[in-house]
Amino acid sequence: MLAIHLTQFGEPEKSLKVADVPEPPAPAAGQALVQVEYAPIDHHDLLLAQGIYPVRPELPTAIGNEGVGTVISVGPGVMEVSPGERVLLPFGVFSWSERVVARAADLTVVDKSISLEQAAMLTINPVSAGLLVSLRDLPAGSWVVQNAANSGVGRSVIAFARERGLPTINIVRRAELVSELHDLGADIVVVDSADAGARVREAIGSDPVLLGLDGVSGAATALLLEVLTDGALLAIYGYLSGQPFTPDPDVLRTKNITTTEFWMYQDEFLPRLPALNAESARLVSEGRIVLPSASVYKAADFPKALAYFRESGKVLLDFNPHRA
Repeated sequence: MLAIHLTQFGEPEKSLKVADVPEPPAPAAGQALVQVEYAPIDHHDLLLAQGIYPVRPELPTAIGNEGVGTVISVGPGVMEVSPGERVLLPFGVFSWSERVVARAADLTVVDKSISLEQAAMLTINPVSAGLLVSLRDLPAGSWVVQNAANSGVGRSVIAFARERGLPTINIVRRAELVSELHDLGADIVVVDSADAGARVREAIGSDPVLLGLDGVSGAATALLLEVLTDGALLAIYGYLSGQPFTPDPDVLRTKNITTTEFWMYQDEFLPRLPALNAESARLVSEGRIVLPSASVYKAADFPKALAYFRESGKVLLDFNPHRA
């Protein structure tokens, strides 16, 4: 069967190869055999390939951090899933392979009202958003501020925060995104500029802002620090600027702001992932989270898919050899 194998840590264009690999074994007790349908190429995957992601599997190996599949068969004693059901692939089951074996209890069944393409993108960005908005136990009505509000995580943050009664302050870089994010449920949307902090404060008055989400880092962090109030938590989950996290230490000290780096697969978060997978699926089915469209490439055309991802954005790999 076909898989995309990481052969060495380094440049993805050189280290990721289309490979013919043996079929997985029949599922044992508590396991399920799954036909992978679609799996995205994510930035996380390329970081893993480069060797700078927290996960470093033994090589050679398939990689791929999320995806959707169809259960082919189950091992003895499995009650959680049945053949024919559509399931999300859990953390630790590398999805860039035609078929995989997974622990049945870790699989999340997804209603078939959600397209396979949308389901393939459910388990990283939306789930990260669900974890991020709950990093602090905030009472309903508390403000959350984020940059990268137009990103996959940012759009999901708006939905999860709204679900929990938390209004959002959303920072973007382009004016044309303001009305679009308002339509998704964002409460305040401002374009990053010298007076953005003052405009936010004008809109919310003296209300405290106790949670900030930084997906950009670098110089963009300064605006979050300006908006956050005394005793706030600032979570760093991305580096879209390509710059390191370098907050002004005087501002952190004066406002008593705590910072934390977020990784969704920390041990403390793992027990919460199945429930957040299910909640993400529900929010997508209700139209409250709209996942981005993606170009689809057959897995055998991985080099072309990777080149497109580098140039243009979201890509899904099609691992079902029977699909035209």
